[in-house]
Amino acid sequence: MCREVMKIWMRPSEHEVVLLKRKENKRHKKPKINFWLKLLIVLAAAAGIYLFASSSMFDVTAYEVEGNSYYTDEEVLVMGNCKTGGNIFWGTDCGDIKERLEQNAYMEKVKVRRILPDTIRIEVTERVQTAALVYGEHYVVIDGEGIVLRNVEVEPQLTLIKGMTITKIEEGQAVEVEEKVRFRQIMDMLGTMNENDMYFVRVEISEAGVKAYVLENLMCQGTPQDITSSMEAGYLQEAVRELFSRGIERGTLKVSGDEYISFSPEID
Repeated sequence: MCREVMKIWMRPSEHEVVLLKRKENKRHKKPKINFWLKLLIVLAAAAGIYLFASSSMFDVTAYEVEGNSYYTDEEVLVMGNCKTGGNIFWGTDCGDIKERLEQNAYMEKVKVRRILPDTIRIEVTERVQTAALVYGEHYVVIDGEGIVLRNVEVEPQLTLIKGMTITKIEEGQAVEVEEKVRFRQIMDMLGTMNENDMYFVRVEISEAGVKAYVLENLMCQGTPQDITSSMEAGYLQEAVRELFSRGIERGTLKVSGDEYISFSPEID
């Protein structure tokens, strides 16, 4: 004979219901206590970190400057308005130093980093002055990309470029000239010059080509492309050395496209 097991559900009394509700309320209140405790711990930790970082241990006492050659370390620090004594985290604005330095046309790239606990490192990449365009009574100093570095009245010790019609000059920007193609060819020629043991004291532009002066009375004549190719092959340097070995410092080296160089003691 099978026994039937009957499950009897009994409605809890009012007293039991109250007890159950109280237990549930207690379970809900515990997480709230944990939340405030965790928040207090986080705030205390943040305050501790802030007080530690604000200590004199992190006051800036030194600056390091790397990559500069045209400007001295002191000149770079003055341009960047760099000061010691401020907190390295919130008393010294690295972004402001970077922005100030980048306003100078000679500064191609600038990086400013914090070196804990008390040093700021400034790393710069300077533009290299390559030539100067003759502009009336002034000289416009440019780098190898034609970026204007400065406009001066005193003749700089750089290759002078004569014959260009300048239309716009702005420091930190590429100089604008009417003879755009010829100017680019001249800059390529000067770049090759710097790479191949040559130096022109002056370059004069004409419709026929250019006159690149090795000395005041010794020049190379031809197109910028032919002179560039001759330097890349080493022929022009060899011809100049041969003249110097003979004590010749006056005349004209005519450079043609077939890698041929002729010499005349006359100057055209």
